[in-house]
Amino acid sequence: MDIEEGAGNQAAAGPNLVHFVRKLRSIKPDIIIGQPTYGYPQVEAANDVINESWDNNGNLKNVVDSIGIMVYEGTQSLMYVKNFVHGTDQWEGFPIKVDVNPKAVMLGCKGSSGSSSIMELAREAVQQDLLGIMVWYASVPNGLQYAVSWDASLVENSQQGYIEALQYLQNH
Repeated sequence: MDIEEGAGNQAAAGPNLVHFVRKLRSIKPDIIIGQPTYGYPQVEAANDVINESWDNNGNLKNVVDSIGIMVYEGTQSLMYVKNFVHGTDQWEGFPIKVDVNPKAVMLGCKGSSGSSSIMELAREAVQQDLLGIMVWYASVPNGLQYAVSWDASLVENSQQGYIEALQYLQNH
């Protein structure tokens, strides 16, 4: 459910998105729903969804299943895990009011990241008991490209890094 600034900061967007997700879940209970979020939670609708999806002890409330931290440079997404996993420990007025279960958190990674960054994210995902890595982006070879400089399908080092990270994650 990727909602970003603009539409995501309209007053009705959060309650409507939560309602939409709950309705979707009622129609298709086994659907997997993720909520991308900026590292610093600044899109009100995404924050509403996250706050409705877990409780203060990290228990899932059956709204969305996971969050993906949309920070894609190197391993910088690691700096933002605490904003969600320890949301209740942040300062008064912090937009995340719950503790997201670490097993529901994906680290953001640019498609064209180097294999060393990709592997560091994989190791940290295992170490911190996170869900894994969310890649933005890897196109189908010769397909539509969002940005050539981000595309994993064009960087052999990135492709090999993702293969190695997948093997690492599967073995741990």
